[in-house]
Amino acid sequence: MRVRTYIYDSAAAPDHVDRVRERLAARDEEIESLDVAGADDRSDAVREAMFAVRESVRIGTAPDEIYDESGEPDFSAGVLLTEEPTGRRNVHVGRDALEALADDE
Repeated sequence: MRVRTYIYDSAAAPDHVDRVRERLAARDEEIESLDVAGADDRSDAVREAMFAVRESVRIGTAPDEIYDESGEPDFSAGVLLTEEPTGRRNVHVGRDALEALADDE
């Protein structure tokens, strides 16, 4: 599995986000990371993040877990976008990202 992108919100991140970032830092591949809270323009960062998610789900819908109660994108749980050798892309939200990385070790 190749990691394409990890999207998170450092201003509201739960503990597992740091653990995911540590595991990603230990990998031999270059990984794109997007912290929507650390961006110069948060709305542009959220728009870029949603584009990356939509590109990964292609035909289908983004997981409900990336939206808050009002229906706005919320990346505080963290979203890991991966690609299998076959080209299939997967979206792992929250603690599922840790499990996906552990399964790949």
